[in-house]
Amino acid sequence: MADAIRIYRSSILPSEGFVHGFPERTGGVSSGLRASLNLGFRWGDDRALVEENRAILAEHVGYAPDQLQVTKHVHGVNVWKVGEELPNPPEFDGLVTDRVGPVLGAFAADCIPMLFADPKVRVIGACHAGWRGTVAGVARNVIARMKELGAAPEEIRVALGPSIGPCCFEVGPEVVLAFKEAFGERPGMIVMGPKKEHIDLRVATRAVLEGAGVDKTHIDDQPPCTKCEPARFFSYRRDGMDGGVHMGFIGLT
Repeated sequence: MADAIRIYRSSILPSEGFVHGFPERTGGVSSGLRASLNLGFRWGDDRALVEENRAILAEHVGYAPDQLQVTKHVHGVNVWKVGEELPNPPEFDGLVTDRVGPVLGAFAADCIPMLFADPKVRVIGACHAGWRGTVAGVARNVIARMKELGAAPEEIRVALGPSIGPCCFEVGPEVVLAFKEAFGERPGMIVMGPKKEHIDLRVATRAVLEGAGVDKTHIDDQPPCTKCEPARFFSYRRDGMDGGVHMGFIGLT
């Protein structure tokens, strides 16, 4: 490992009693376009390397590798509460818990890895939100499941992790239509790029969160763009399935 682990963190999330972060791509053992801290199995990296990367991250942060709780993301809206029986395959794009011990992980490589925390009642959540999950409201479902554990939407803090920005998220007319149908003509959500229209997922995500009752001052929606910073982040749009995968994580301490 020539480079050290670097973790992007949001000041909107509480530091006392919580551990959280969005690891950048350095500090691991994978190679090629997956160099070096690839945390996902799905795109063909050697499983042993990914497991070593996850162990390296766990040691750096201070949790045991077996504390990590992750599920298979399918661009859907289902949210798993830790402790509930998992189906096979465990297809959930969100996770929540009120337990000390589990560390919730959400994968992404241009989609938004999102972390949630209610510091008053100590309930946390994580989710993966691509454009389909954003339109369908996966973040709203995370809030709903956190409420089942006693969280209050107005107390929940939400951090959007490194993800593709409006500078790079070029889409076709069918995606533009889907966002307009879901959110209307929201200012800044659709912008014209050099060739096609672009979507600002952060604007749409803020609309979902505020619609679910999250205070606008409790949302950090200004993460770096993954595609724009190849030295720091993986990007599916830039590298395809030969690239790596990030993981936002959050746990109670």
